[in-house]
Amino acid sequence: MRRARRGLARRLLSVGLLLLPLASLALPAAAVERDLAYAAYQTGHYRRALTEALKRIEADSSDAAAMTLVGELYRQGLGVPPNQKIATEWYERAAARGDINATYALAIALLDDAGGRRDTARAGTLLRQAAAAGNAAANYNLALALLATGQPEDDARAVASLEIAAKGGIGDAMYALGTLAKQGRGLPRSDVVAAEWMAKAVQTGNIPAEVEYAIMLFNGAGVARDETAAAKLFLRAAGKGNPIAQNRIARLYQIGRGIPPDSIEAAAWHLAARARGLDDPALDQLFDRLTPEQQGRAARLAASRIEGAALTSP
Repeated sequence: MRRARRGLARRLLSVGLLLLPLASLALPAAAVERDLAYAAYQTGHYRRALTEALKRIEADSSDAAAMTLVGELYRQGLGVPPNQKIATEWYERAAARGDINATYALAIALLDDAGGRRDTARAGTLLRQAAAAGNAAANYNLALALLATGQPEDDARAVASLEIAAKGGIGDAMYALGTLAKQGRGLPRSDVVAAEWMAKAVQTGNIPAEVEYAIMLFNGAGVARDETAAAKLFLRAAGKGNPIAQNRIARLYQIGRGIPPDSIEAAAWHLAARARGLDDPALDQLFDRLTPEQQGRAARLAASRIEGAALTSP
């Protein structure tokens, strides 16, 4: 059981540390409209954003939000060459003045060797501080750390943090809650609750949730069976380059469930999935039965989809 718990934690941890765009968190929409620095950031005018933020700091040495913005610009290399050391210094100044977004960003920076100031103990303290203040991304990452312990008492705390993160719009948190509900870990086991969280995560564009919810729709697990809706979700995730979805939609095209049968489409998606390392002997046989002309069409479709997914992936 302990091994299963830690295996789930590893799957969730593979999502990685999440740093939300700080400009979207620091100010309400009405305030952003009046703020030249953040408005410039949100519209992609990064050099202007930096100039305006530095003007604010020069006028008010306690302007923590502007300092956080400068740190974010240097972290992402927006309008300036990326420099984690300088970003960390700005986050430090902003956090000292009470900016929770900076507190979270500083915690993540202290876990990264690139900033030259790695300090895991202090990072943990800052992460908990930001989470306690309601920062969505901090709660998400704190939940991952709690799940990694494999302790039942930490699972319940992780669920509470994930719910805060989910309320903040983090799709990975919604997906994690759906996964935990399916497992009955940290909350009662319920396919219905799992499906509800997966559906919410799908609305954020979360690809693993699209695949998982499609499976639930196809099987009628926790939600009314709908093979057509499942096929549409598999197709969406497949188009984003997910090999599991590519394999599933290939099989659906092969047997004509939820979508009209089409051997060439089945072969094309199979080739795309195989290029990502997911083999399927049954679909290999389908491809081998095609004529050389059909195989060529399938190969060209697969190549275009592989290229398209590579161009559009984050």
